[in-house]
Amino acid sequence: MTALLTLSYVLHVVAGGLWTGGVAYGTVALLPAARRGEVTAQGLGRAVDLLLQVTRATGVVLPLTGAYQIWRLYPTSRLLGTTRGHLVLGMLLLWGVMNGLVELGVYRMRVADGDPPGLARHTVERFGLGADADPRALVGVARPYFLAATALTVLLLVDAALLAGGVAP
Repeated sequence: MTALLTLSYVLHVVAGGLWTGGVAYGTVALLPAARRGEVTAQGLGRAVDLLLQVTRATGVVLPLTGAYQIWRLYPTSRLLGTTRGHLVLGMLLLWGVMNGLVELGVYRMRVADGDPPGLARHTVERFGLGADADPRALVGVARPYFLAATALTVLLLVDAALLAGGVAP
């Protein structure tokens, strides 16, 4: 294994851990605390913005490192014709849907807060909430998307464990 391939694995695993951990933390800790009124609007806005920054940064690192690994290790016949290849494709699909669910959940929060941005503005603008925003209502809007993303996180981690455990070619 080359140093570059090893580095791609390290970056891929670290980015995946940050991303899946951030989504899971947001779902099981942050959103419930906000629903109970334990998080201010500004606190929720900062936390969601941080989650978006992690999601978007890992949304660059994961596809780049994953594409490099596919290029080096999975010719088309192996990618489409083996169990490992199917697991790699499944990981790619799960990653895309998870990212979409997180972005959609946050976008729905913005719309519910009375700030319906266009897609371009949503993608580049930092997320924040004013002091008058209602965290409980906003969390209620985003919760289904985050729950679905977290369920897919579990599937993604199972997929990664199967690949790491040496599933037969």
